[in-house]
Amino acid sequence: MTAFAWGALGIVLVLGGLLALARLRPARGGLTSPQWMLLLGSLGMASGMAMDAHFGGLETLAALCLGPADLGGMLGLHLTQLPLAHLGMVAGGLVVLPLMPRLRRGCRRQLCAQLGQNLLCSSWMVVGMAAGSLVFLQLAGWSGAVREPAAVLAGMAAGMVWGMVASVSLVQALIRLSYGPPAARGGP
Repeated sequence: MTAFAWGALGIVLVLGGLLALARLRPARGGLTSPQWMLLLGSLGMASGMAMDAHFGGLETLAALCLGPADLGGMLGLHLTQLPLAHLGMVAGGLVVLPLMPRLRRGCRRQLCAQLGQNLLCSSWMVVGMAAGSLVFLQLAGWSGAVREPAAVLAGMAAGMVWGMVASVSLVQALIRLSYGPPAARGGP
């Protein structure tokens, strides 16, 4: 596969994740807190990755391309080779905490401004980035393609979005378990 093909596959999976996220947390006007977190986290990740690349050059992504075939090993490699990218993603996501109460009244009642939930979501996104890289690199191996940085980057982007989807799904499941079905809460 070419770099363009990896990018296209990554974009399709990112868009699919964004659609899933929109179904999980429909917006009532403007972006939801997970969407803001994903946007700001992506900007933070891109900034951090630019700094990582400046300090380590392409060797950083090359190390990921030749990385381990297990999730724990890939996660460790991600955190050691791209520390500023991951720090930037978490920092960008944390900007949501002071931002959301200003953008949407009643935000605190929706649990969208809580630090613990934000950090849990960031953790899922970090794991998703490593898992996405691993999946894309495995796809490259199975298809006989070169394990290249484009596959790693596309996998990271797709994995970050699907990590957010997993986190939001988990939080919603925990809320349903805590409060019971909507009929029991007096809702529709």
